[in-house]
Formats: sequence, C-alpha cells, structure tokens
Amino acid sequence: MPLLQTNRRDFLTGTASAFTLSFLPGAGRAQAMIEMTAAQAVETLYYLPLYVAHAKGFFAEEGLDVTIFNAQQRTVAVRAVASGDAFTYNGDPAEPAIAREQGVDIKNIGVLVDRAAPVLIGQPGTSADPADWAGNNILIPRPPHTSVSLLQMTLIDAGYEKQDGDGLVWALEGDEVRLIPVIAGSELSALLAGQADLAVVIEPQTSKGVAQGMDVVTSFAEQFGPFYFTSFAVMTQAIADNPEQVQAFVNGITRAMVYGHEDPDGAAEVAVNRYSDSDPEIMAAAAKRIIAQGAYPSNMVVSRESYANNFDRLLTATGHPAAGYAFEELMDLSFAEKAAATFTR
Repeated sequence: MPLLQTNRRDFLTGTASAFTLSFLPGAGRAQAMIEMTAAQAVETLYYLPLYVAHAKGFFAEEGLDVTIFNAQQRTVAVRAVASGDAFTYNGDPAEPAIAREQGVDIKNIGVLVDRAAPVLIGQPGTSADPADWAGNNILIPRPPHTSVSLLQMTLIDAGYEKQDGDGLVWALEGDEVRLIPVIAGSELSALLAGQADLAVVIEPQTSKGVAQGMDVVTSFAEQFGPFYFTSFAVMTQAIADNPEQVQAFVNGITRAMVYGHEDPDGAAEVAVNRYSDSDPEIMAAAAKRIIAQGAYPSNMVVSRESYANNFDRLLTATGHPAAGYAFEELMDLSFAEKAAATFTR
C-alpha cells in the first residue's frame, strides 16, 4: 500500500487532529496544554526515552499532553503523520526517506535509538560464526527494515551471496540460509513455536527469549557501534507552522534522555511499570543495559558517524531503497541542537 500523499490544505486540516488545546488548572490560572499524538512504529523497550518523557512528566512540563499511538508497523506510523492523525513519528529513520521519495514532505528531527538494537537469538549452543548458520531459517521483520539489513550485512561480511531479488535467500558454499518475514514483534513467538532456527528480535523480546531458555547469538549493537537506528520525524509544514510545539516535544525527549543517564534506576522503573506482565528484574536489567550500551542517547543530535553507519554503509551494501540518502535533505537538527544546549548532564 503506498504512503498517503498530502497537499498543504489536507495537511493543515489534519494537523488540527494531531494536536489540540486543553486546559488544566494551575497556580490560580488555566494552563493551556497541547494534546499531541506520537506514532511509534512498534512497542519496544528501546523506545524507553519516549516512555520516560511521558511517565516522568517531562512532556507535561513542556506544556504537552502526549498520547503514544502504537502503529505496529513503521509504514502505518509514517502514514499517521502524513495524514495529520499524529504529530510525530518514531521508527526506522529510512522510512521518512522513502516517504519523501513518494512525495511526503517529512523530516527527521533527531535520534531515539543510537545503536543497532536487534540481536539474533537461538537455542543454547548455537554458533556465533555466521558460516555455521548455513542450512538454517531465520525469522525477520518484514523488509525493508533496518533489522533485516543488519542481518544481511552480517551474511555478506561472512561471504554469503544473495540468491534472489528480495535478499531472503543467501548461500555459502552451496548451503542456504533463508530469511522468513513475519509481522514485527512476533518473531519470538514464532521462534518458540518452532517455525525457524533463529530470530532477529529487540527488547523486550530479547529478555523474554533469554528468560525462556534462548541464547543471544549475535549483538548488532556491539558489532556496528554508533548507529542511527531510530528517528523522530515530523512534517516539514509542522516545522514551519508550529515550531514551538516541535521544540517542546524535543525538549521533553531530551530531558528524558538526560534523566535516564543521571538516574538509570528511575528509567528502569518506568520500564518495569510499562511492561508489568514481565519479570521486573529482567526488565530493569534490560533497561540499564540499553542505557549502558549507548542505545539510550544523552540527547537527540545525530552524529555524522551514526548516520553514515546506517545510510552510507549498511543500506548501500544491502541495496536498501534509502541507501545513500543525503543527510542535509533528510535531517533538521535545529531543535535537537537547541535542546542539547539547554538540557545537559
């Protein structure tokens, strides 16, 4: 299904539904609160700064009443922003680049996850050497997806050769690895059901898988270093028409990022409460690991190294449609830079 394309009139009409005014009592006067919808691609512990900003009141202190909408797919999240049903998008940073190619004037405004978040999990004893994966089936989210590109790059580096146009079949010395696409977030359940040998997952599925006896075979965060894995994005028209709201949102996220590094236990508490159906000790440890590994950044500014590791290295090597997309065309870091200068550790 193609992305929705919006003209100026359609967008301005939709923007009214993306944020509205409400009033809360405060200090003897009515305080205007802007109701805003943030569309996330999936529900994942790696989006913890967003959840911390919401739970710890940083959005509210910036005058925002933010509703987090779980779109369950990155394309749906982008469409929600393009149609005006949401104000912000967070998900794969390549998705706004693809949207721009389809006529949607959207910009990435910062980073949410600054490491390659996924891991490859499998049964205990599974070899970490990709050469030993030949003959296996691996569960992946539906491509194009950065998680898929990370796995494909790993196979390329190990000497595998692509056998099909979609990059789902790879061969090494005559033995094949097949990548099996499933709905994002269902990889662990499909693995536990025996539908494949390995699966690419992200938190909290990683911790849940380990708790159920699986081993982490490969950590892409350790393998790739700084990596622009998840972006925030808004429509370019929103930047022109509502810069105060964009800045308030960025301020809230940046304050949450600073908070997480100053008080990892407090950020972990947010994770435990949000995933109350999971083992609290596992969730707390996972949250602290995300902060320690640098996936939870200290501000929203995207480094050139992090951007290049994704768009210029990974996506180019794997033939992704957003490969090599120009930094200057996709990014507007003015709000992130202002917030970073204001809120520091």
